[in-house]
Amino acid sequence: MAVLGRIIKETEDNISIRQGSVIGDVIIEKHWMQIRTYAMGDLTRGRGSKQNIQFDKQKAKELRELLDIFIKQ
Repeated sequence: MAVLGRIIKETEDNISIRQGSVIGDVIIEKHWMQIRTYAMGDLTRGRGSKQNIQFDKQKAKELRELLDIFIKQ
């Protein structure tokens, strides 16, 4: 489990984009939200190479604020 404890907004302007078919899923429960991504090409999500992060509601609000900044740019 990787419960998000802190979100730090970096000032880095360059993101290394990797084109491909990355698979992701989202699970929403009453108190938690989880986002998981899987390796490129793992369409069945069966290779066991997933990365995940869990948010409580406060961290989800912080992420939403950062997403709003991103969307408005």
